[in-house]
Amino acid sequence: MAYRIRPRRNAAKEVRKAALDRISEAMRALALPAAERAEGVHQARKRFKELRALLRLVREPLGATFVRENRCVRDLGRALAESREAAAMLESWDALAEVHHGFFARDPLQQARQRLAQRAEPVVGGSLETDIEQVLLRLRELAVRVDDWPLDGKGFALLEAGLGRSYREGRRDLARAQREPSDECLHEWRKRVKDQWYHSQLLASCWPGMFDCRCRLLKRLADDLGDDHDLAMMHRLLETEPALFGEPATCERIASLIEARRAELQASAFAGGWRLYAEPPKALVVRIEAYWRIARAERGCF
Repeated sequence: MAYRIRPRRNAAKEVRKAALDRISEAMRALALPAAERAEGVHQARKRFKELRALLRLVREPLGATFVRENRCVRDLGRALAESREAAAMLESWDALAEVHHGFFARDPLQQARQRLAQRAEPVVGGSLETDIEQVLLRLRELAVRVDDWPLDGKGFALLEAGLGRSYREGRRDLARAQREPSDECLHEWRKRVKDQWYHSQLLASCWPGMFDCRCRLLKRLADDLGDDHDLAMMHRLLETEPALFGEPATCERIASLIEARRAELQASAFAGGWRLYAEPPKALVVRIEAYWRIARAERGCF
């Protein structure tokens, strides 16, 4: 519940509280034992994404501070990206194997999975540990700076511009991805979808029932686009390092399965996306501001 901005509380204080909570949770995840290192990195990177979405929600009042802090959190995620991307690729492989069990159960495919699993294993005591130490240091520094963020503005006015901008950019990137469904365009749209998902979580106290439904739909959309992205990365690895996957015939079969699954995911994403982004940006902001005001007036609710 800490990742919330409650309408009946001071908005600036709620933003700072949410930021500090995400920082604390990321630090806790990175402090997990070595045996849980992969999951810890995964959870920390989730907290970084939530924190960047929070920053985008208050981008305008932050001004130049936004540029500094957004870059800081982005770089923290990148420092841990390699380990997580290898693990995500393994998850994509397993998802394909569930659907095409007979093909992936063959010995050559099992050996290919083992090679992918080795790539996903964090190297305890190696560069990853050093990276984590540096990330923890920078997180502590970031936590100190949160109190100095220039969050001028009261109530919903603090969030209004960032909410509208993020939603507008999502509509733009959806249209662009529909015209040109390249890996890059789809990935950019996915990032804006996740911003909307996180913003809906942050604002859920305005009307929990409605926002909970919206969050579920946005998460499903983000998952479809995320699975598509992971498969795109696997296809790229298949092209650059085919020996990881086996004989040429095997690689061709895997490539065809990847392409078919990506087509399904993209069709689902566009169908859901146009519905979730059907509303003009100004209308969405006006509607959510109305929810905010109603929630403030109803003492004891939510």
